[in-house]
Amino acid sequence: MGSARLPRAITIEDVAERAGVSAKTVSRVLNNEPNVRQNKREMVMQASRDLGYRPNPAARSLAGAKSFLIAHLYDNPAPEYIAAANDGIYAACRANGYFLLPEYVDPKANDRLDRLMNFLMTARADGVILTPPLCDDIEVLNILNQTDTPYASLSATHPSIGRPVINHDERAAARDLVLHLIGLGHREIAMITGPAGHNAARVRELGYIDALQQAGLSPRPDFSERGDYTMRSGIVFGQKLLCLPSRPTAIFAANDDMAVGVLTAAFSLGYQIPNDLSVVGYDDNRLASAVWPPLTTIRQPVAEMGRRAAERLMSPDPLQPDRETLDFKLIIRASTGPVPAYL
Repeated sequence: MGSARLPRAITIEDVAERAGVSAKTVSRVLNNEPNVRQNKREMVMQASRDLGYRPNPAARSLAGAKSFLIAHLYDNPAPEYIAAANDGIYAACRANGYFLLPEYVDPKANDRLDRLMNFLMTARADGVILTPPLCDDIEVLNILNQTDTPYASLSATHPSIGRPVINHDERAAARDLVLHLIGLGHREIAMITGPAGHNAARVRELGYIDALQQAGLSPRPDFSERGDYTMRSGIVFGQKLLCLPSRPTAIFAANDDMAVGVLTAAFSLGYQIPNDLSVVGYDDNRLASAVWPPLTTIRQPVAEMGRRAAERLMSPDPLQPDRETLDFKLIIRASTGPVPAYL
């Protein structure tokens, strides 16, 4: 009996044949060189994806075994979160002789996957860190897997085997935050959640519901609004909630940016915090302690999560568990107080 043949590796010649262009054109596209017509660039990138083309590890080693680059791919709309993640990644890079290369992946761009492929081929980073919600984007994960790119994620929902995930218990954290409000006597508690499809938004909402049910309360449909993690959405939905005939006495915004928006909305309507309304956020970013009154929030260890993700890429250890969970902390500040006596 003859032995089974191993599948042949896809080459740039295969990509060239599939795209109907020369191998030189394929090389120029994959190396992101200028003066290539857009239609040919798109044909090459589509052929690369269709065939599952992976860069030749031997060729990469000839160009230099290590780039000493760690890339951070993100599409998160909250700038403070990204800044904190970058701080942690940068600290690990600096301590180990690496460089940090952040790259925004525009979720609305029609050519985002082509741009991502070009970035990976050009940067040749030794590893990639993904932050939510990009860490759960199947198309992006497929490209990273097809190109044999090592990656680690912050708070990924469905991690791949052998791909480190650094997280914290967001559901428990949100539950503890809402239980703090309940402990102050609040029963009419509204929530502004994050964007649909964002895992953190779903998990934090589950924690909110857990706390209400633990106290024998039921979520009110009119007390739930879906924001987009921006301050503006906090203002818009804060005003909407506070103008209800039976308004909430406390509002949980799923991140600090939206919570600051709620503070702005409350002040614009003449409410005092926390005498008339308690407000809580999530993340403990720089805004949380800079606004007045400072926010009660959850200190999410974003910088530490970024640092650990980078360290796991720099020193991979197959004996370590894929998922690593860090501690969170409830930070109580002046934005929360007892239920108003007049209500």
